Amino acid sequence: MKRNQVFIHLEVSNWDNTDLSSTLHEMCHFNKEYENDIVEVHQVVSLGKINNEWRYLIILNISRDLENLGELVGNGSSAS
Repeated sequence: MKRNQVFIHLEVSNWDNTDLSSTLHEMCHFNKEYENDIVEVHQVVSLGKINNEWRYLIILNISRDLENLGELVGNGSSAS
């Protein structure tokens, strides 16, 4: 098993047009490199409001079974 964390900065200027749950789901999906990767939201950290935008740090945990990767996911990320 290989495990790592990804840190993503999120800026929200209008909560009326933002669905945080859907945004987090999309982040998890986008960070899957292989179909059997498990991507989970570890933490959402509020960094406060700066210039009328709420800023957050999103921490994702990614687990990958190196013996059972599955197919490469075509989400725009590159394999390394």
